[in-house]
Amino acid sequence: MRQAAESCTVDKAEQACQNSHSFPLGSPALARRKDKSAMTDNPIPSVTAMLICDQIISEQGSNKKSLIGIFEMMGALTFPTVIPRLSIYVRLLDGSGKYPIKLRLVKLSDESLIAEVDAEIDITDPIHAWEVVVNMMGIALPEAGKYEFQLYTRDIYLHRVTMEVTQVQGGIPWQLQRPPHQS
Repeated sequence: MRQAAESCTVDKAEQACQNSHSFPLGSPALARRKDKSAMTDNPIPSVTAMLICDQIISEQGSNKKSLIGIFEMMGALTFPTVIPRLSIYVRLLDGSGKYPIKLRLVKLSDESLIAEVDAEIDITDPIHAWEVVVNMMGIALPEAGKYEFQLYTRDIYLHRVTMEVTQVQGGIPWQLQRPPHQS
């Protein structure tokens, strides 16, 4: 039985996709296998989901993903503040082959770069969805405001997800509960 989605995980510290189809960036194996002409002929994948969460758990065997603590708003007691850990989940369709990916975190008020992760993914099964998990640790945010995670391949913009960060007075910082939707 085939899995419905393939996946890879990128940790900011290692800057490489951790699956059987990739190598750490800068490794001799990657340098030998990198063929830029083949990379530019690949179709541009479509993003069907991109979410921010506290962590993502991959089930052994089935490779199912559990996204824990999905959020788009968070609070901090003081600024600058450091987010200890967060994960970005991305689901791609219509891709085939190797793609360099770049995930940028920018402060929207002035487009200043806060963090950036570069990696390469290898979509080996174009029929099914491909999942990318990016784990980030120790992200320093200078001030309250809107921040945006931007996803690119070959300098082509694919998708974005925003996060609003506010200053809270006492209480529990980090994720803020959204007010109930009123009709």
